[in-house]
Amino acid sequence: MKKLLLLIAIMTNLSCTQAQQATNGNDDSLLRLAEQRRSVRQYTNEPIDRETIDKILTVATLAPSSYGQNPVEFVVVDGREQLSKLAACKRIGAPSVRGAAAAVVVMADTSKGELWVEDASVAAGYLLLGAEQYGIGACWNQIHLRDGQRLSASDEIRQLLGIPERYEVLCVVAFGHKGEKKSPHSAEKMKEGRIRYGKF
Repeated sequence: MKKLLLLIAIMTNLSCTQAQQATNGNDDSLLRLAEQRRSVRQYTNEPIDRETIDKILTVATLAPSSYGQNPVEFVVVDGREQLSKLAACKRIGAPSVRGAAAAVVVMADTSKGELWVEDASVAAGYLLLGAEQYGIGACWNQIHLRDGQRLSASDEIRQLLGIPERYEVLCVVAFGHKGEKKSPHSAEKMKEGRIRYGKF
């Protein structure tokens, strides 16, 4: 019984310490996550369960938006044939989409404001970090201002997926279990010469 009480005390103390570190801003878990996140373009054949995709998308829905309009929405595409059709909507191709287990179309309702590119970009960034958090490889494929086979890539994706005309597609993020290993970024190296205070 004494051992059990001691174990409970140790675990409680550890939890309190972790919570205190997070409160004090000493928790570097987000920094570590950002260092680990790399664009992954090769995937295994293992499918991604819907629950994991939903968790990643939930992270993305929490991204800030201009004036709190929340214009960004998502369409999840899976199935080899549909993924191939989606990849072909971009004239130069999107190999990571074709080989993915699933892909997320990041789009915005342009009737909700003119800053849709910025809002969708922030949401896509959250999507990439969310994927890394849950151990899923991900890669951004630019769609906005890119050509399709006949129309713009955004127009062709709208036609393929039945998306209303008031929406614009920013990008398609490919998802898959990682089929390639990349070393984490170094925060110190990545920020070298890129941060200034007060003036250039």
